[in-house]
Amino acid sequence: MAGVRVLFQIACLCGGSFAAFQPREHTRQLGSGDRLGTFLNPAAVVRPRYRYWLPDASVNPEYVAQDIAELGARGAGGVQFLNYYNYGGTQGSPATDWNIYGYGTPAYREVLKAALEAHKDNDLVMDFSMGPQSGQGVPAEPDNPGLAWDLVSYNATILNGSYSGQLPGWERGDLVSVVTLAVLNATNKTDIMGGPFGYYTQRDYTKYLISAQSLTEVTDSVQQDGSIEVTISPVEGALYYLLYASYAQRSYARACVASSSDPKNILQNGSFAVDHFSGTGARVTTKFLEDYILIDGIKELMMDVGNYIWEDSVEIPSYTYWTPEFPQLFENEHNYSITKYLPLLAGNEGYIATLGGPVEFTTDSNDTNAGVIADFRSTLSLGLSDYLLNLTTWSQQFLGLQFSQQVGYNLPVDMLQLIPDVDAPETESLAFSNRIDGYRQFCGPANLAGKSVISIELGADMIRTYLQTWSDILSEANRAFVAGVNQMSIHGATYSHNYANTTWPGYTTFQYLFAGQHSRHQPAWDVGYKQANDYLARVQFVLQSGSPKVDIVFWDKQTAQNATIPSLYQSDDLVRKGYTYTYLSPENFELDAAYVENGIFAPSRQQLKALIIRENDTMTIEGVKHLETYAKAGLPIVLSGRIPSAYASSDQDAIEKSKETMKALLSLENVHKVQVDTFADVLETIGIHPRTQIDGNGTWYTIWSEFPNSDICVFIYNEGSDSKGNITFTTTGTPYLLNPWTGDQAPILEYSSSDGKTTIPFALKSNETRIVLFDQSQKEEANIQVLPSREPMLGSVVNKSSGEVWAKVASTEGPSSLNLASGKIIELSTLSQLPSSFSLSNWTVTVEQWLPPSDLFDVEIIANKSNVTTTVSGSQLSSWLDLNLTTSSGVGDYTSSFTWSSQTNETGAYLIAPPVQQPIVGFLNGKELPAMDLANPTVDMTEFLVDGVNTVTLKTSTTLWDTILPIWSDLRTGGEAPIYPAYITGYGHSQNGIIGEVQVVPYQLVKVH
Repeated sequence: MAGVRVLFQIACLCGGSFAAFQPREHTRQLGSGDRLGTFLNPAAVVRPRYRYWLPDASVNPEYVAQDIAELGARGAGGVQFLNYYNYGGTQGSPATDWNIYGYGTPAYREVLKAALEAHKDNDLVMDFSMGPQSGQGVPAEPDNPGLAWDLVSYNATILNGSYSGQLPGWERGDLVSVVTLAVLNATNKTDIMGGPFGYYTQRDYTKYLISAQSLTEVTDSVQQDGSIEVTISPVEGALYYLLYASYAQRSYARACVASSSDPKNILQNGSFAVDHFSGTGARVTTKFLEDYILIDGIKELMMDVGNYIWEDSVEIPSYTYWTPEFPQLFENEHNYSITKYLPLLAGNEGYIATLGGPVEFTTDSNDTNAGVIADFRSTLSLGLSDYLLNLTTWSQQFLGLQFSQQVGYNLPVDMLQLIPDVDAPETESLAFSNRIDGYRQFCGPANLAGKSVISIELGADMIRTYLQTWSDILSEANRAFVAGVNQMSIHGATYSHNYANTTWPGYTTFQYLFAGQHSRHQPAWDVGYKQANDYLARVQFVLQSGSPKVDIVFWDKQTAQNATIPSLYQSDDLVRKGYTYTYLSPENFELDAAYVENGIFAPSRQQLKALIIRENDTMTIEGVKHLETYAKAGLPIVLSGRIPSAYASSDQDAIEKSKETMKALLSLENVHKVQVDTFADVLETIGIHPRTQIDGNGTWYTIWSEFPNSDICVFIYNEGSDSKGNITFTTTGTPYLLNPWTGDQAPILEYSSSDGKTTIPFALKSNETRIVLFDQSQKEEANIQVLPSREPMLGSVVNKSSGEVWAKVASTEGPSSLNLASGKIIELSTLSQLPSSFSLSNWTVTVEQWLPPSDLFDVEIIANKSNVTTTVSGSQLSSWLDLNLTTSSGVGDYTSSFTWSSQTNETGAYLIAPPVQQPIVGFLNGKELPAMDLANPTVDMTEFLVDGVNTVTLKTSTTLWDTILPIWSDLRTGGEAPIYPAYITGYGHSQNGIIGEVQVVPYQLVKVH
C-alpha cells in the first residue's frame, strides 16, 4: 500500500506485531515467585549491585548509609561491600591512621553496621568481602599455619662428583626435598610477554635442560644440623651437576599493609593472604570473621540482609604455590611422590598474572615435563577446591548465606573444574576482555552444576575513568547476558563525600586507572541511572527465572588458567546460523547432571545436542572413560582433525589405553571425524540444528531459557550494525514480547508457525536487544495471527474481549495487505488526512554545566552548576562541541514543540530520537514518558498528547570527562595523583548530547478484523 506504514505499540522498532496492553493488566509471574519479584518490579536480590569501594573506616557512617540509599533509589539492589584500603596499600600510603580506622577495628565495625542497616532500611541486599583489598586474607599471627605458602629453592654446584657441606638455603623454611640433577644445557633467555589487561612485560631468566634419569632424591641424607654428603653418578653429556633443595615457607603476601612499624596486636599488623589450597587457610578467615567482625549485632544484620560472602579473584604473588600437606595429597591422588620432581615447578606454577621466576627447568623427556606439571596442577586444583568448599559450607551454616568467588583464573588450576564449588561463581569483564566466548567457558560448568546465579564484575574498563558511558556498560552487560551470565555487579560505586587529601569529584580507586566511579557526582545520576538499572534488573529477572538450554558443547581442559581468557573458538559461523555453544572440562563430567539420555547430554540442565573435540585439545584419562560412556549412549561427537595426543597425566600406560579407546570410538555411527575447524555446516549435515535458527544480515546472539512451568524465554542481542532478519524458534506457544525498559508485556501477532517451529521477523539497531516469551499454557489464536510479509507489519492493537484487531498505520511505506493465519486477507486502503512523520525543530537547548568547585578539595558539593542556553533553528541537533561547550560536562535539556489535532480517538504518535551514549528521559507537556532504549530511543506518547501545542523536553547527560580533563593533573585521592597523564587516554573532548533528528510519527488505528 503506497503511502502507508504500520507502527508498533511498544517502545522499540521491531519487525513483529504487538498488541497493546497496560503492563499491569498482563504482567505474568515468571520464575521463582516472590523471591525474585515480577518482571515489572524485580526484587532487590535480582537487581544489579554495585561494588562499593570503602576507603577505610575514617569515613562518616551516615554518609556511607546515604550513598547506599541513593543507589537503591536509582534501581540498584544493593552493594558489594569491598574494604578497599588503597587495595591493601598497593595504591599508595594510608591517608588516615589505620591503627584507628583499619580493617577489624571498632571504627570499622561501626561503618559496616551502618552499611548493613542502610540495606535493611531500604529493602536491599548486600554482598560482603571477607577481608581488605580483595578478600584474600585477614589479620593473623605471623606463625599461623593457615597463611599462604611458597615453595622456594636453593642450589649448589656439585664438584668432582660429590658434595659435602651445609645444605643450600638451610633454615630458610621447612625442608621439603633435596635432589641431585645433571644439567645438560643452560641458556639465558629474555621473553617479551603479553601480560594481563594489555600490559607487556620482560622476563629475564635462565632455562636449564636437565637429564630426567639423573633426578635423584637424597632428602634422607640430610643431617639434623643441615649437613649433607652425596655422591652422584656421571651422566653422559652433562655440563655440571646441582644439589637442589626445596623449602616450604610462608610467603607473608599481604592483603593489607601494617598500620604500625611496631604492631601491638594483629589488627595493627595488617592482613596476610591465607593459604588458598587447603581448608586450613579458609578457617583462618572464618575464625577472624567470627571473632572480630560478626559481633556486636553485625552477625544478625548480616543474616538479615546479607546475600553473598564474597572474594575477588585470587591475586597472591608467588612463583610456586604450596601448602604443607601437598606432598601427601599429591601421592594420594597420583600414586607417586612429587618431591623428586620439584625442580620442574620452579618459577612457573604460581600467580600467572605476573612474570615467572628467574629459573626454569625442563627435562630431556617431554612426557615427564608435561605429565608431572599436569599432575601438580591437578592436586593444586583439589587444594583450592577444599578451600572453596570450606567457605561455602561455613557461609551456609554460620550465616545462612551463600558464598561467591571469582574462581580459578590467574592460577595454575582448572578453572572449569572449580566453578561448581561455590554457590555463585563470578566472572569479570576485565580479565575476560568482554569476550562472549570467554564467558561461555565460565558459564558451562556453572550451568551444568545448576547454579541459579552467575555474576560478573562489570565495567572495569582501563583508562576510561570518568569517560565510560551507559552505552558502554549496557553493551558489556548484553555480551555477558548472551553467554549465560545473569547478575551484574557494576564496578563500582564510591564513597562520595570528603575524605583526607581527596579532591572533587571524590574518592577514585586505583589511582584513576579504571572506569566506574558511580556516585551523585555523575551527571546521569538523576537522568538515566534508574532506567538503566531497571533494564538490567528485568533482563536478570528473566535469566535467573529459567534454566538455560544450549545447543553444542566444546571439550575444554585447561590445567592452568590464564589471567586473560582467550576466545577458544574464533569463527562466527555458529553464531550466524543461530547455534549457541558452551564449554566443559572433563572434570565436570563428575557432576550428577553429566549423563546422556536419548542422545542428549545433561538432559536435566543444558540439554546439549553434540560434543566437539579438536586435535589440539588436552585429554584426561577419566575424561576418555566418560567420553566412551557418552558415545555408546548415543551422544553425537565431532572429532576435528587428528585424535588429540596431549594428556594431562604422567601415567603413560593409562594414556596408551585411552588412545586406543579414542580410536575405537570412531567405529560408532554417532562419532564423526572431520577435517574442518568450523562446525556449523558439519552440524547441519549430521542433523544437529540450532534452537534459534537465524536468517539475517547482522550478528545476533541468543540465549534460550526454560521456566519451571515450561514457558520459554529467548534473549536476543544485536552486536553488529543495524540489521534485519528472521529467527525460527524450535517451539510453539503464544509469543509475547517483554520490554525490559518499561516492563511492558505484549503478544506478538506477526509470525508464522509450522512443524513445531515459530518464525518471527526482527529489525534491530546496533546494541539493541529483544526478549521473546513463548507461553505454553495458551493456544495460538489463529484469528489474530498475522503472517509475516515482505514489508513487516510493525504494530497492532488487539481487543481481547471482542477479538478485534487494529493496525497502526502511518503515511510511509508499508504492507498493502495483512494475511491472517485463518486465510483471510485484509486490504489496507490509502488513508486520507493522515499527517506524514516530521522532525522537530526550533530547539531550545539548555545545558546545566557541571564544573569543578572553587575549592577543589570540597567533595560535598555535587558540582559548580551553571546554565548555558542556546537555540537550534533547524531539525539537526549537533554535539555540544558544535555548541562551543568544549569543556563542559552536565545535563542537557532539549525543548521543542509541535501542534497536534487528534481528529478522532483512533490517532496517536511516536517520538523517535537517534541512538545516544547516555540515557534519555523524555517529557511531554510536563509528564514523564516511559523509559527509552539508548540503542533505539522510541516511545508511544499518545496518552500524553493534547489538542493544540505540545511541548517535548528530552533530558540527557554526559560523563564527567570533559570537565575533568582540564584539571586532570590536579586530581588527588588520599594524596595520590592519577597514575597516567590525561593525554595517554587518547581521548579528547566528547561528542556529547543528542546528535541527529528527533521525529514525531503520527499513526491511525485501522480495523483489520
